[in-house]
Amino acid sequence: MKKPLTDEDLFERASIDGRVAFAVAAFALAAGLVALLDRVGVPERIVGILGPLFVLGGLAVVGLLLHSMRVSRFHAAGRAVPAPYAGLAFMALSTGLFLPFLPPVPGGASLTGLLTGFGLGYLLAALVTGPLLRKTGAFSLPDLLTARFPQLGLRLGAIAVVGAVAVLVTLAGYESAVRGLVNALAMPRGLACVLVAVILLLVVVPGGVSGVVWAATGAAGILLASLLLPLALLILRGEPLPLPGIGQRALWDSALADMVAWHGATPAAFSGTGVLLIAAIAIGVAALGPLLSPAMTCNDASAARRAGLSSLAWWLSLIAIVAATMAYSALAIESTFVGSAADALPAYAYRAAGRGLLTICGQAVVSPEAALAACKAAAGYAGTLRPQDIVVSGGWLVAGLSELRGFSVAFSGLVAAGLIAVGVMLAASGIQALGTAVGHDMFYRVRDTTALTSRRLAATRLTMTLAIVVLCATLMQVTIYPAAMIGMAIVFSAAAVAPLMALALWPRVSAPAASLALLAGLCTAGVIIALGGDLPSIERLAASALAGCFVALLVGVATSLRRSRDQSRTGRIFVEGVLHGEGEILNTDGAS
Repeated sequence: MKKPLTDEDLFERASIDGRVAFAVAAFALAAGLVALLDRVGVPERIVGILGPLFVLGGLAVVGLLLHSMRVSRFHAAGRAVPAPYAGLAFMALSTGLFLPFLPPVPGGASLTGLLTGFGLGYLLAALVTGPLLRKTGAFSLPDLLTARFPQLGLRLGAIAVVGAVAVLVTLAGYESAVRGLVNALAMPRGLACVLVAVILLLVVVPGGVSGVVWAATGAAGILLASLLLPLALLILRGEPLPLPGIGQRALWDSALADMVAWHGATPAAFSGTGVLLIAAIAIGVAALGPLLSPAMTCNDASAARRAGLSSLAWWLSLIAIVAATMAYSALAIESTFVGSAADALPAYAYRAAGRGLLTICGQAVVSPEAALAACKAAAGYAGTLRPQDIVVSGGWLVAGLSELRGFSVAFSGLVAAGLIAVGVMLAASGIQALGTAVGHDMFYRVRDTTALTSRRLAATRLTMTLAIVVLCATLMQVTIYPAAMIGMAIVFSAAAVAPLMALALWPRVSAPAASLALLAGLCTAGVIIALGGDLPSIERLAASALAGCFVALLVGVATSLRRSRDQSRTGRIFVEGVLHGEGEILNTDGAS
């Protein structure tokens, strides 16, 4: 039953709406000023840098303003984030999770299959896992799992697995943000790593999940607005929308044919292998701890469910916007590049090729002369570019529309800012999940349950700070692949976390059985991955995730069948409270 709103609740909501309105007005004013600077002749290099720097600076300010010394605010944003804003934050985090899988798709997997798998995972996380976690009152997945299975070994195992998932997600978001800064601003990689580290420190360390969720809400709004602006201008010019159903189907088919030619036809999404991939992704994403932060900040389970529905609506809107953007970009590339001489393309084409976003005659050329030399060496080149001489990445199809259609460089900067921001927020969510696992779930729950609030938060903040510094130093030395990090995070989540969550809802499962299930799932997944050599395929990763999940469930159920009804009394009370009780069974907000 939904709790009635008090005067204090109404005042808090009005205050939140007022702050959001102020943030929207500030963003609109800043975007207008950047565009004005471009119109009055400020160098494009400066105008292009201002958008991302303004957005990142705004995210840092949000984190600083939300500094708190209350446990419930630091770990759950005071349970006061309205559902629409929590839904926006969820959309930002899920977008950051999927961005590394834009075409060309890693490992030759099906793009439709990836979209379906991630979509089902988001649906489960938004409407099932997230509201369930919120109903218990837990601050994290280990908090929930070890309340059901109060055993030290299982607690440490759950913390280790969720912590590993958080680190992998953080690496993926961090690397995506660094690459965005390097590509958009031509920033040295070392400087980009340091800048992202500073933003993370300011966003997540002072306010915890409050900073993450509210900054993610802002990042989602900026991404949507920056992608919508060029589309709105094109529609106002009277150009037809290249989308089926709400636009011209012929234009969409033409753009889709170009994109298929550039990236190749992918395997069938619903073949035997494709179904396994979809299932593995859906299970892993549904139990991915860093993705569930927005649900924990809602007022109750019903609000968390509304936030999930809101996020799905935002997601459908974003998919339509991105599809239209990519189609417009593909059509612009075809009309501008095809039939032109290799050394007579616009300057932005060579800049994009130099950043690896575009290849001309199979080469990432950096100048007209290099492009001409590459094309002269290509078989059948007769002086002008053919469709097969061009390959465009999905990232540039999303971010390059403003350049391709001759809009202000300020628009390109804002799109880059939105994409960088969702990467930063994915990393921030991972850091927050890691800090909670160590500072709350291990330091407080295991080592010192009488610790003062200041000591608890100090341990969490120290964990976050050390993690950010170590990851920054690591990424300054090596380059990683975000898609690989997310793939491994999904494997761990599907093989270990998801089966534990399922077993937690069966009263007869005991803590020793859950511990065996955790070990069995991890070992099974590890063995299957190891058999694939140094670089396991995406199909092998999917197989390892599903096999680990199945074996963990089998072991957990088999080792619990002999338990009597009396022996499972504690489990029945917990499950009854989770599924049919009023909620807040862990009462973690009581200690603040």
